[in-house]
Amino acid sequence: MGTTTVLIGERFKRFLQFETTFLAHRGFEVLTASDGTRAVELARARHPRLILLDLEMGTTDGATACAAMRRDPTLAFTPIVILSEADAPDERERCLKAGCTKFVVKPPKPAEVLGSIAQMLSVRQRKVARMPVVFNLIEASGGRQIVGMASDLSGTGLLLLAQRLILVGAELNLEFVIPTTNETVKVKGKVIRTSQNAEGSYEIGVHFVDLPRETQQQIVDYVSS
Repeated sequence: MGTTTVLIGERFKRFLQFETTFLAHRGFEVLTASDGTRAVELARARHPRLILLDLEMGTTDGATACAAMRRDPTLAFTPIVILSEADAPDERERCLKAGCTKFVVKPPKPAEVLGSIAQMLSVRQRKVARMPVVFNLIEASGGRQIVGMASDLSGTGLLLLAQRLILVGAELNLEFVIPTTNETVKVKGKVIRTSQNAEGSYEIGVHFVDLPRETQQQIVDYVSS
């Protein structure tokens, strides 16, 4: 397995240096940016496994950078953690709407959040089991429910494995169960990318549409637990 790449967007050089050293010593390759614009450029060029963004970054802050990354199909399912110095409800809501996987208030000891993030990365790499998803095309005449498998899940979408091609822009009705809670999620999704793998099946990137915040948090808790 190759080195796991982490991108950090952080305005404070001292904290950025600490984050870089902490993660590098744990075997991660660390990319750094001191502003949101550069973070977006690096994310598009290098496709890191995890992205950490300081919310309070100059003209292009963490939420704005996160939204720009989510508009790129190759970054639609990348875990993005936004760090903030304050737990302001309106800012938390703005970050979640921008598509962040997790909103974290910076603790007094930076090692606390970095340790949990390193653990989240490790857990995500182990969660390779495929999850059944029932779906059908919205407004498709004579459409029927189809069972596919999701190989990835985040608070903003999932990667659907199916035997049929579904075009980019198509809207789906999705239904699946969050493994740790046994809660059934019913949500609309929009196809943002599609490709065919070596086995002949299709990998379809689906972005959730109007997913309730409570459900999003349940998914985030499952992914990062």
